[in-house]
Amino acid sequence: MAEPLTPLIQTLHDSVMVLAPAGWTAVELRFVSTPQGLKLAELQTRGEGAKAPRPKPELHIDPRAEAQRLSEGVTELAEHLKGRWTSGVVTINRTPEFADYKLLRPDGTPAWFTRLQKEHLDSLLMTDALFELIEGSQRAFHDLQLALETKLRRTTGFVFDPPSGQLMLHQAEGPDLHAPVQVIAQYYPDAFTWAWGWAYEQRGALVEHVKRICAPEVTQPGLSALWRSEFHCDEGFAWAVAGSMVVSLGARGVFRAELPDDAGVVFFALMADPVSAS
Repeated sequence: MAEPLTPLIQTLHDSVMVLAPAGWTAVELRFVSTPQGLKLAELQTRGEGAKAPRPKPELHIDPRAEAQRLSEGVTELAEHLKGRWTSGVVTINRTPEFADYKLLRPDGTPAWFTRLQKEHLDSLLMTDALFELIEGSQRAFHDLQLALETKLRRTTGFVFDPPSGQLMLHQAEGPDLHAPVQVIAQYYPDAFTWAWGWAYEQRGALVEHVKRICAPEVTQPGLSALWRSEFHCDEGFAWAVAGSMVVSLGARGVFRAELPDDAGVVFFALMADPVSAS
């Protein structure tokens, strides 16, 4: 495989991981030509993922939008191949060690082949390891977040005080509340970008527990969502990652704080139940 195409194939694989059942071993993607480019017309799964799919978390990603991203990526791949493949079928067969991509013409003849090696698979954003991490914490996060939002239903604003590590929450009625926090990440909706607090915040103890769990210096295989300093994603997926972090931290939930002047939002993990500031 030409080295410049590796990142593109990895991006395609992330989309396939979102769209296919967890634990799949073989996928067949059929694309048709449209005036706007190639379009995914059919996705079929074979192997373990088809007969006995593993539990898969709610990723809060619109499958139609993901299919569109996949179609755009395959259109870009076809352009790189300069006429060797213009439409047809893409088959993907994977093992824990590699994933083979084959492009077949409409008549079934092979047009192109490439392989993602284990090191490429281990550095993907969407992986079985990440799905297992999120799925294992999702129910607990749902319960924690529901309880927290009930307590904060009258919140009208916030003030963050980095020196004290406290988040002050203004209430429509009654005294303000405060709670110690960890800065999980900042999210930029306009750029669809998640940026970990440990990578960009100069706030010492306010990110140390999050950084310990993410372990960026270890680069755990299959968990690049934890050790990449930033990545592109929908905000729904950002919530799924933040929720997993809340459970790992033993926190009470997430407070989503909108920054002024459209500077994005901050995900705070509340490390204790909010209490009256009076």
